[in-house]
Amino acid sequence: MENIDMNIALLFILFFLLITFFMSFFEKICDYPGTKSFMESHFKNTFLAKKIAFLLPILVAVELIAVIMLILAILNYFFTIITINFSPFALIACAISLMMLLIGQRVAKDYQSSAGITIYFILVILGFFALAQ
Repeated sequence: MENIDMNIALLFILFFLLITFFMSFFEKICDYPGTKSFMESHFKNTFLAKKIAFLLPILVAVELIAVIMLILAILNYFFTIITINFSPFALIACAISLMMLLIGQRVAKDYQSSAGITIYFILVILGFFALAQ
């Protein structure tokens, strides 16, 4: 019974992260110029200001990888398509994306946003604990 509970917990974590990362990716893609402009103004007083054009596509790519891995993990949970467990890869991609965002917020000295990112990171770590059961 305990294993079933952890599987359900992991599934809810994966769904939550899928919604979060899909919406983040979708918003960045739908309004790429607006996102780029926001980030350029957000980081205007940092060394990252002139690197946004290079760094933003990397962040979008990592978020896309996270979304794909999360979808594969959830589908594989229900349909067992292949024997590969995509959950750890999905959680790693989410963690990398969140660490990239955290570094940016810390560089911009936006401590309130840094704290918000930390909450998502804790959820990813809980996903690893649920996965280990």
